Amino acid sequence: MTTQTAAGLLRRVATLHEHLQRQGDLCCGGATLAQCTILTQLDRTGPVTQAELARGLGLDKGWISRSVDALVREGLLVKTPSASDRRAVVIDMTDAGRALCREVNANLDLLSERVLQRIPPEEREGVVHALRLLERALEEELSASRSCC
Repeated sequence: MTTQTAAGLLRRVATLHEHLQRQGDLCCGGATLAQCTILTQLDRTGPVTQAELARGLGLDKGWISRSVDALVREGLLVKTPSASDRRAVVIDMTDAGRALCREVNANLDLLSERVLQRIPPEEREGVVHALRLLERALEEELSASRSCC
């Protein structure tokens, strides 16, 4: 397989996975896929400032602000003033936000399991190994891109 073909395949797999997530209505409770992205990021990081959330997701601060405000209105997030910086606010999930996040993560796990079940059993271990290598490579690339700019 050429590098170009592998690169195209990686992009295609990422696109298909994203389409499956959107199509599956995984973000029940009226939250959008983008809002679910915020919830799952907070699940991984714990409470963070709005600026840290934007950086962690690589998204525009204005977009994050509007999405966070919508999630606050829905009772899924809470904003509190930062103890260390008067200009910053800390974003955290409410109990309702954590419950929705658990539901979303469970649905994402079920979707991923269904997809993996479509792979012949004798090839699954190799696919899982390849996914671990890909995860490590993506983390390294993300880390390198953050440190260079």
